[in-house]
Amino acid sequence: MSDDVDRLEFKRQMVHLLNGSFIAAAVYFLRPVYGLWILVPLILALFLLHAVPKVKPDLRIANHLMYHFERRKDIQEFPFKGAIFYGIGIIFPIVLLDRANYASAVILVLSVGDSFSTLVGRKYGRIRILDKSLEGTVTFFLASWLATSLLVNPTHALILSLVGSLIELFSFWDDNVTIPAGLSLLAVFLRP
Repeated sequence: MSDDVDRLEFKRQMVHLLNGSFIAAAVYFLRPVYGLWILVPLILALFLLHAVPKVKPDLRIANHLMYHFERRKDIQEFPFKGAIFYGIGIIFPIVLLDRANYASAVILVLSVGDSFSTLVGRKYGRIRILDKSLEGTVTFFLASWLATSLLVNPTHALILSLVGSLIELFSFWDDNVTIPAGLSLLAVFLRP
């Protein structure tokens, strides 16, 4: 991989990690107060991310974000694809899980696990499993387990992280949607 691609991927994963952690914190603190109204800014953001490149393709801020944080093939085919699928994916835990700690834990599995697994897998991944690496998968599990243990009991954190890492490893579609959707359904059964 070229240095430019590595730098781009590092920036993308840092945005994924920081935004996801911020969103998980917002869900944790605001979901009990505002309920599903917290979806309004998310849905508005998704609409704007989808519409702006079509309606106003020369908008400076949109172009800046695309060319500094978007994979080159997605700029042409589906601008803001990762952010849009991420936003769609986190709707599942917000809607399906009435306890904010579990909704936030699912969002953290996606944000923390996916970010660290990509960074470690790209740099240190040697043992290949499908199109992923064992090193990245183990990192996904450990990072997400540590993060989610702050919100839910350690056994549930372990289960969510393990299943999340397996979904990421074997995902047949965009993991920004499949991980939170699958873990939200699992968390419905885990809650005490």
